[in-house]
Amino acid sequence: MSFTKMTVSGDATEASLAIVLNVKRDIVINATANIIIDLMSRDRLTYSQDRLTWPSGAYLYLDAPSRAEIETEMKKGQIMSDLIMTGRQFYEQVRKREEEAQAKRDAEKMATTER
Repeated sequence: MSFTKMTVSGDATEASLAIVLNVKRDIVINATANIIIDLMSRDRLTYSQDRLTWPSGAYLYLDAPSRAEIETEMKKGQIMSDLIMTGRQFYEQVRKREEEAQAKRDAEKMATTER
């Protein structure tokens, strides 16, 4: 698994609805698994609509550079996820073809021994 540590910034709204400007937070992203962790609180965050949301209801509206960085990581994670799935599909296809070939060899072997 690939993890990326980054510092994001933006304007935060706390769970009490207090607004805090120019907040910086260190996060870790495992984009392949779609997991974002805040390193200070150790909370698992969700990302949508240009903001990170904490389980408490607090959220951080990300500035443009932070949004771009997270979007890039999420795109890379999706590509990695697709590659993993493609690899699994290829493996399953090879396994299925091997089973079919073995079944065909077994059938031919049985046909020749019955004669």
